[in-house]
Amino acid sequence: MSLINKSYIFGHRGFMGKYIENTMEGFKKAVSLGVGIESDVQLTKDGQLVCFHDSSFKIEKKWYKVSKLTLEEMRDLPFPDKRIIPTVYELLQTFKERNSDLRYSFDIRSKAEGVKLINLISKFNLLDRVEITDKRISVLTNLRNYSKLVNLVYTVPENLKHIKKEVELGVLKDLKINTLNIFSIRANSRNLKDIIDNNFNCYVWNVNYKLRMKKVFSFSYKNEYIKAIYTDFPDRALKIRRQL
Repeated sequence: MSLINKSYIFGHRGFMGKYIENTMEGFKKAVSLGVGIESDVQLTKDGQLVCFHDSSFKIEKKWYKVSKLTLEEMRDLPFPDKRIIPTVYELLQTFKERNSDLRYSFDIRSKAEGVKLINLISKFNLLDRVEITDKRISVLTNLRNYSKLVNLVYTVPENLKHIKKEVELGVLKDLKINTLNIFSIRANSRNLKDIIDNNFNCYVWNVNYKLRMKKVFSFSYKNEYIKAIYTDFPDRALKIRRQL
């Protein structure tokens, strides 16, 4: 197998390029293609971990906040797309019999979501197949202090242009974080080489267009490659990866 064919694919918010984001329909379609699941995670007022992106959202000129609503209240809201909001428990339960090739990536809002998520994936015995991502080193530090086993990924903020100069690589190593997740437009040769030279794995997010997919999948340096991508169009990514 060539290096490019080893790059893992996460369906961003399930399969949001063709299905409603963060819904079971999108998650199931992504899994049926053979890719992993990425989702945003938030806590409701009654302590339920839900798959939902925006902390605040507007429906019919009225604003709502996830942390101020119970799960039942959220599910009763008149979403224009008629979505049914799944909990993380329901997501993991749905795919619990899935083979060990299925991986999950969860983007959190705060330490509270992270801690509850760690407890949940521990109960499902999924610590080896789940990654928790965040842009704040302080949050990742708190989660590492809570669990020595959880897989943590540092998502590099979009405004940081130079990995070697602007990212605290030494701090990340001390936290046993071995993966950096960078925005697609920052995935230039300099940054990718800096990541690999410093012994980190590299993920790339927002990889949605064909030319970008071809560039990311084709990258190799010192016999290393992009370890994973996040895309709204996992079907497109799979096709291009096969073609390459």
